[in-house]
Amino acid sequence: MKLPQNLSLPLAYRLEFKTLLTLAFPILLAQLALTGLGVVDSLMSGRVGTNDLAAIGLGTSIMLPIFMFSTGILLAITPLIAKAHGQACSATSSQNRQSANHLITDYLFQGLWLALPLGLLSLWLLMNLDGVLNLLSLSPQVYQLTHDYLFYIAFGLPAIALYQALRFFWEGLGTTLPTMWISFLALFLNIPLNAIFIYGWGPIEAYGSAGCGIASTLVMWTMLLFGVLYVLKSSLTKPFILITDKIKPFWKGGLQPILNLGVPNTFALLFEISLFSMIALFIAPLGAEIIAGHQIAINFTSMAFMVPLSLAMALTVRVGQGHGANQMDQVRISLIIGFSLAVLIGLILAVISYFLRFEIVSLYSAEAPVALIATSLLIFAAIYQVFDAIQAAAAGALRGFHETKVTMLVTLISFWGIGLGVGYLFAFTPYLTTPMGVQGFWLGITLGLILASILLSIRLRMTYYEKL
Repeated sequence: MKLPQNLSLPLAYRLEFKTLLTLAFPILLAQLALTGLGVVDSLMSGRVGTNDLAAIGLGTSIMLPIFMFSTGILLAITPLIAKAHGQACSATSSQNRQSANHLITDYLFQGLWLALPLGLLSLWLLMNLDGVLNLLSLSPQVYQLTHDYLFYIAFGLPAIALYQALRFFWEGLGTTLPTMWISFLALFLNIPLNAIFIYGWGPIEAYGSAGCGIASTLVMWTMLLFGVLYVLKSSLTKPFILITDKIKPFWKGGLQPILNLGVPNTFALLFEISLFSMIALFIAPLGAEIIAGHQIAINFTSMAFMVPLSLAMALTVRVGQGHGANQMDQVRISLIIGFSLAVLIGLILAVISYFLRFEIVSLYSAEAPVALIATSLLIFAAIYQVFDAIQAAAAGALRGFHETKVTMLVTLISFWGIGLGVGYLFAFTPYLTTPMGVQGFWLGITLGLILASILLSIRLRMTYYEKL
């Protein structure tokens, strides 16, 4: 949505507030629906047995970095298309408008060409992880169940990669409702498919946790099918399919800009994901109660982070469109509204994390030692919520400006240097204070997020004034 010219400032701020929420809310619901897929898998496989539940947890942990690698690269499609769409909307001649629209189409098809090998690579990796599974010293039952789950779900990764390319295309155009509806369709479809393949139905045998992999693959291909149908039928997206014959892959102006933005972006995501994986490995010797308390806190904070993350994705679109249209006044309003919402969201999540921490933990575990650890960690979560929301908003806005390299470096320094490095010193060494155990890592995470919010905000301010 392009803000009309000559608006009074109060009206411009109200319209931008409405536009950001219109973009962010469907993304949030879509994220919650996709998270629900994992919850459904765990609940339904857990009814079969502990080994099946363990296989789902382990398989998901192994698959997530591979999935996020392709997602991070393809996420670059959104700011590229948002900028081109802004250029098209503000074009003063039909020739300029047509040129910008052709650019949007190029990014769509080049994104699809990139998604296909990324999906096939993900499939190959998941089907060749026997060496990794052997290193984990699993019981024979858990090994086989995990292997089978990864084998079956691998066939869905090419489909979900292609779907992500389509999704980031229409989100770059400024619509997020299709993402929400397709995600809810996936959630509701996943339940009966899980029931059929986990427990068996008629001539279909029971596959246990491996059935989740079969169901997930069918769901992923269904998401791709509906994504294709939307792009071909929607009045918003259909015109961009019909205006070019350049559907073959090409480098300059096609694959190159997507990779230039996407590769640093995917490394930033991997630095964040690997931080929590490494912490889990470091605290493993501390015992099951520590691990369980840590996992409860991670689970809740990950769910909470979806709110500022959705806002950040909406901010990417608005900044990209304003930047493309060379309407820096609109960009400034987007940033002011976006960061105000980020601070408000962070404060609300901080209050919830602190004052409702006992109630939150009780939903996960009734064991006193586990609850004691988890509630202590949620205090750290309460402290960093505002900073986490700010750094997410800043990273999202920087993506809109096509700036991802600095975000990658800041993430590396903040998450690995401070979160993991300094966190390890707090946790296990006497150099900074008496060893704090798992709380030391969470103190490191808090300090890392504070640093990230400061550095990314400074970089965003510099980038904004460079574009003026």
